[in-house]
Amino acid sequence: MQKVIFTLCSNNYLAHAKTLGDSVFKTNPDVPFIIGLVDKRDPEIDYSFFKPFEIIDFDQIGFPFFEDMLAVYNVIEFNTAVKPYYLEYLLKRQGKGSKVFYIDPDIVLYSGMDKLSAILDNSNIVLTPMLTVANATVTMDELVALRHGIYNLGFIGVKYSDETFRFVKWWQERLRRHCVIDKPRGLFVDQKWIDLAPLFFTGIFLFPDPGYNISWWNFAERTVLKSGDKFFINDLSHPLVFFHFSGYSVGSNYYTGRVSNAEYALEARPDLVEIFKDYSNRLKENQYEKLKEQKPLLKFAPMKKEPTGVINRTKAGIKSLLKKAIS
Repeated sequence: MQKVIFTLCSNNYLAHAKTLGDSVFKTNPDVPFIIGLVDKRDPEIDYSFFKPFEIIDFDQIGFPFFEDMLAVYNVIEFNTAVKPYYLEYLLKRQGKGSKVFYIDPDIVLYSGMDKLSAILDNSNIVLTPMLTVANATVTMDELVALRHGIYNLGFIGVKYSDETFRFVKWWQERLRRHCVIDKPRGLFVDQKWIDLAPLFFTGIFLFPDPGYNISWWNFAERTVLKSGDKFFINDLSHPLVFFHFSGYSVGSNYYTGRVSNAEYALEARPDLVEIFKDYSNRLKENQYEKLKEQKPLLKFAPMKKEPTGVINRTKAGIKSLLKKAIS
């Protein structure tokens, strides 16, 4: 049965994509890894550096209306909007019996994907929830999930089936015009739409294992352990399979750039220090310092900022809820 793993990025994230690909090759050596390049080729970049990984340019997968989407989407919105189109392209290319896994470029694999592949033997789609533990009081992580979506779409696995193609077409239709960062209206790129998917489609498996898709939004319920040369989450029964370094910048004292207060400082989480240091080194080995400076050559729409009033009201509302919850 043909399996494939792919990611999506513009030129400035190619070091991340290469780092992910190296980890795929190490942990899943029989699974091809593909970089979907959501950008134009840059003459300053030597793309042979990314071999043996295949690069598939966004304008080569057969969807001419991408130009219309580019006119209204910024770089984050467009990179996420093309995801279901790549899923369709790769499922059709790989053919019947195939399984296709999307993984964000800022993820590293530490173990094999056999469990996820086995899930797709009896399911059409597999997702990882943002959270897996019900707390007695309201948490910031719960509020984050309600704003951004209850599944993190840094990962999705699908298999070739009629129901999967029905799902992919549904997702494409919504992302063609509504893959935006507009949290006040309840929209967050491709991710928030998937909250609805289990209502409409059969064979969706929600996989809550803590060793999968660990990131800043679920650190409160997950602790990194090390035994020998392997990482585990919470206890030795949960090997770390993939870690999502969402929002992290090399050299930062914070484990994500999404927030910047003491709670999110690496020094507050000694269990994370080694794995983040290792990730920084991997990125540097893959030309991170050079590639992070590459400006995308595609003409994306400008990044939109939430109005200051909305941001302040949201922060005040979250603080008020948390204060009430713990009082």
